[in-house]
Amino acid sequence: MIYTIIQILFVLLFPALAIYLKGRSKFFVWLSPIIICFIAGIGLANSGIHLDTGLFTTITEVSVALAIPVLLFSSDFLKWLRQAKITLLSYFLGIISVLVSSTAAYLLFRSTQDQSDAIAGMLTGVYTGGTPNMSAVGIALGIKEEVFILLNSADVVYGGIYFLILISVARPFLGLFLPRFKKPDNTENKWKKMDEAFTKLPFRRKCAHISAALGLAVLIFAPAAGFSILIKGELSAPIFILGITTLGIAASFIPFIQKLTANYPTAEYLLLVFSTAIGAMVNLKNLADASGPLFLFTGVVMWGAIVLHILLGAIFRIDRDTLIITSTAGIYGPAFIGPVADGIGNRDVIVPGIAMGLLGYAVGNYLGLALAWILP
Repeated sequence: MIYTIIQILFVLLFPALAIYLKGRSKFFVWLSPIIICFIAGIGLANSGIHLDTGLFTTITEVSVALAIPVLLFSSDFLKWLRQAKITLLSYFLGIISVLVSSTAAYLLFRSTQDQSDAIAGMLTGVYTGGTPNMSAVGIALGIKEEVFILLNSADVVYGGIYFLILISVARPFLGLFLPRFKKPDNTENKWKKMDEAFTKLPFRRKCAHISAALGLAVLIFAPAAGFSILIKGELSAPIFILGITTLGIAASFIPFIQKLTANYPTAEYLLLVFSTAIGAMVNLKNLADASGPLFLFTGVVMWGAIVLHILLGAIFRIDRDTLIITSTAGIYGPAFIGPVADGIGNRDVIVPGIAMGLLGYAVGNYLGLALAWILP
């Protein structure tokens, strides 16, 4: 029991230390707090201490479920709609990239791997939607349970590596050949003023604003969960996220909620908790032990899709931040949008990123099944 409490306290409190180090230590000045938290989590995962991975899974789910509506409270949904065209194009290019890489992997491994068509379909589902899509496609195609477990394990390993890339070197690297993101009018001043206003608040007022933001997020949970149970008969992750996203956007039209100065600082701290917990699930021993055609199959699909998406983005002149966030939406789904947006320092891509992630949940099953049935 004591070890469980220590693990919970580490994940919940280390983000505060990361923020302190960022502001006080020259050594950490070039690292964002989200990178510090992720690396610390990895250090914990590989320290030799027995960890409860189920606990960290729960923390990631709760922290991101709270962060999504809080992030959306201060968003400007109508401004994003005026820029939706480029986001949809980038996401569509990501879908094309996954379909091509999945087909290429199928051709490479079909002679050595049973059910290669079904595996290609499952990976198409997960990299255009999310893990629920991979599971649904696998069930529909009669895939063996052990195959799903191995694919999911490979996805976790590769996903951890890509997440670190996204929050660290992806933005400067893509900036070498992709255009810069064009911020909507006045949004930079808006975020700056809100941050300054929160910093100037007395401690008690800060606590009141944080409590209000968290309380509103919790209130959103009930109708979102009820909607999921009404539609599916159970708490379904995609429908629940759709619910909290819709209600978070709706709440952003209420002036009192949109002007809560603690919205982003609160969400940012939740994202740091998420990043620490995700890092604590990255066991490097699993990477060293991973082998076999299924691991390679997954790598060809995921990394092939990422590279092709970047190449297509360069051809169509997609800006770097839009490409990063739509790649995140495809590879991970909505849950990682907030952490990656925080990692690249652009709050304006949160709404479009979550929207594309939800779109992926909707189309992932269709794309995965269609590809599996088309492949010879």
